[in-house]
Amino acid sequence: MENNDKKKKAMQLGVYVFIILAVLTAGEYALAVVGAPWWSLFFVIAIIKAWFVVQNYMHLPLLFAEEGSHDH
Repeated sequence: MENNDKKKKAMQLGVYVFIILAVLTAGEYALAVVGAPWWSLFFVIAIIKAWFVVQNYMHLPLLFAEEGSHDH
């Protein structure tokens, strides 16, 4: 039963991150369409998106985790 709960939580997290990335991408698109000259805002959004991808899809945090603490 515990394994199913972990899978369910992992799936929920994946869906939440996907939605966040989609919203940020839509925001970038909207800013580009209106011709926003704030290139720094695009850079910040790109950094935020990259952070979400690295933290949730690339499993890089596991490389730096303590031995035996695989909560992710």
